[in-house]
This record gives sequence, structure tokens and C-alpha cells, in this order.
Amino acid sequence: MLEQIFDQASGLQALKILPSVRVLPVVSSAEGDGSFELLWWLNRALSQQGLTVEVVEGPQGLCVHDAGADVNEVVSRWVQGVHPGSVVLVHASLEVLATLLTGSVARPLVALADQPRSLVEAYNAVKVLSQVAGLRPVVLDLADGRTSTGVSSSRFASTLQRICKQHLAQAPVIWSLSYDHSMNACFDRREESCVLKVLDTALLLENPESCIHVHSSYRSSPYPAAVPIVGVPDVHRQRHA
Repeated sequence: MLEQIFDQASGLQALKILPSVRVLPVVSSAEGDGSFELLWWLNRALSQQGLTVEVVEGPQGLCVHDAGADVNEVVSRWVQGVHPGSVVLVHASLEVLATLLTGSVARPLVALADQPRSLVEAYNAVKVLSQVAGLRPVVLDLADGRTSTGVSSSRFASTLQRICKQHLAQAPVIWSLSYDHSMNACFDRREESCVLKVLDTALLLENPESCIHVHSSYRSSPYPAAVPIVGVPDVHRQRHA
């Protein structure tokens, strides 16, 4: 009996359990530097939480034939080579994310700056990601207007919610970054709350087979059923619909 217990303990000790990799898809801005500012903020805020952050730019190692493939396998190859336990910021275009992540539980992050062009881009991103890819994007407001709860109060965020309700029948989730522009400022508790909420939306690669963790609250989508996607042309068609 004791020998059996010893053998079981030895087997458990021999297991090589690596920390999970968390993936945060970030929609790149077609114009302006909104997504780069968002990447800077995420890198800074996550690093201050003691996390290792890595950035993957574009669909490295992937091709058009990966559209419609198993999302677990696609994401695994997309971030292969990163350190175990790191948070990976995948910075890619709207077309790439909508095509490769369609139908998954991914929640792409969309930057919203206090500029009219950024408002148009954010609306297009929400429209395509929800209606074409069946995803639930999160809009992160880069503007200064915010409340003590971290809910965005900028006029651009309010406008985005209104037009999405009017044309998409559903308002997107919008969170305020709530950061201090002073580099020497103390870490704001509101900022910490926001970064933890963002981190909770990440895709979790749990094992060598890259099994994505599916949070129970993300299984159902409030948006209408997604239009079946074939490739990038479908994204362009929906963008201009």
C-alpha cells in the first residue's frame, strides 16, 4: 500500500506542468495610432501586475487556408514560441481577426480614441466582428472622460453605443482605460480594475494541445446569428453593407 502511494506521488512530482498562455487579440487601427496606444497601455498595465507580456504582430505563420480551421490549432500556431505563462497581445487587422477567430469565444479588443475617424473604425469593427464572425468585442475608450466605476463616459463612447443600438440592435461593451498621463503617477485602482477585467477576456491556452478555456459567461452571444464566413471578401462585403 505504501509502495503504491509512493509511486503515485513520484508520478505527480514528475509531471511538467507549465503555466498557461493568455491571448488578447487587438484590432489594429487602419488610420491613426489608437491601437498602438492601446498596446502601450496594455503592456504597461499588465507588466505592473507582474506579468510577462509579448506582442505578436500580424498573422505570423498563418495563411488564408487557415480560415475556417480549428481555432484552437490556429491560435496555438499563431503564438508558438512564446514563454509559458506570458500574456500575448496579438495585433492584427480586422479582416484577419474576423476571418481566423470566427465562431470562437475570443473577445477582440477595439481601441476608441477621441477622434471622428476612430469612432467610424470602432463601429466597423464591432459590426464586422459581431455580425460576420459571431464574436463579442470589447471597446476600450482611450479618451479622458470616465466615471469612478471605470465605465466610459466620453461623448464618442456614448455616440458609439447609440449608433450600435440603432443599427446593430445591441450596444457593445465599452470600458475606460482610466490611466494617468503622468508617467510618475501612482497606479490607479480604476486602471487596475480595468486591466483585470481585460485579462479575464483572454483566450487561455491550457495544455500542449492548446485547449482554449471557455468561460461560462462567454458561451452565449447577445448579437444576431453570425453570417457564415468564407474568407476576407466576406468581411469587406459586410463592412460596406
